[in-house]
Amino acid sequence: MPDAPRRPPIIYRPDLQPRPQRLLFSSLTALAWLIWLYLFLPLLSLLAWWFGVDLFAKFILRPEDTAHLFTLLRYFGVVIIATVIIIAWSTYNLKRFGGLDRRKMTPPVSDADLCARFNIPQELLENLRTGRNLVLELDDLGQIESAGSADSCASSHRLRHSPPPYPVSVPSEPITR
Repeated sequence: MPDAPRRPPIIYRPDLQPRPQRLLFSSLTALAWLIWLYLFLPLLSLLAWWFGVDLFAKFILRPEDTAHLFTLLRYFGVVIIATVIIIAWSTYNLKRFGGLDRRKMTPPVSDADLCARFNIPQELLENLRTGRNLVLELDDLGQIESAGSADSCASSHRLRHSPPPYPVSVPSEPITR
């Protein structure tokens, strides 16, 4: 008897909850995270001390020489200018190309094109389409040298005595259904 599809252990459908209830639960979750993070403040303080955050505050936030502060303000100005340029360029592109979709679907490949590309007869193409387990041997140019089913090729001398060109992994337990 086939197994029934597995259901997730938690049903998560916030769209079924009323908006005030979702807001309440989201607020409670955020509050719980803040309380949890508050418990790690001593550890964060220790790490900040270890990495020299007190030096950052001494020389950057409360500097005796204001040159550092002006350098940071110039950097901030460069970031703001770059952000404005990128937003302006994106807006321009959206207005110019927003409604256009110039991409075209590639047409399906015809049987004649496939036969010409791989230099195979039409009958072989039909056999390749209907086969389930196929073995193709290709030459250096990617042209099909021979094709057959996996069962008929497994008995050939070449496939029996040469190792496969890819790593083979064997499952430790048999696969059962």
